[in-house]
Amino acid sequence: MNQQFKIAREVAISADNFYENAKALGEKAAIALSEKKRSQITGLESQANSALKVSDVLDFIKVRTARHPEWRNQQFGAELLQFIEQNLRQQRQAICATLSVADNTATAQDVYLLLIRALIRQIAAQYEFACQMKRGERNASDA
Repeated sequence: MNQQFKIAREVAISADNFYENAKALGEKAAIALSEKKRSQITGLESQANSALKVSDVLDFIKVRTARHPEWRNQQFGAELLQFIEQNLRQQRQAICATLSVADNTATAQDVYLLLIRALIRQIAAQYEFACQMKRGERNASDA
């Protein structure tokens, strides 16, 4: 099995392990941002998918949290940042150890970015789902 496939497999396994955390963050985003700020989530997805380095994503979250009160609502921005900096960093270290990859290499950076992308995808999906559920509840109560 080649190294890229091994990395993708380990990242996928880790992503399944942090699914519940991503779900909670997505629900928190739906409350904090509401469906009116969907562009904030799509912007986060775009940033994560196009970033060449982890600090680009972290800086994006910090700027959004500083500039937009919605990101501070429910501590969404701070919790997202903390999860990436702590939990995903630990996941990266575990994956690198499993695959015998030095933690300070470009490959380790790639693993970290893949983990961040997986997390953000899960958060975005849960955000969309939670917003839709709220819409459904509102429509049901209007009927």
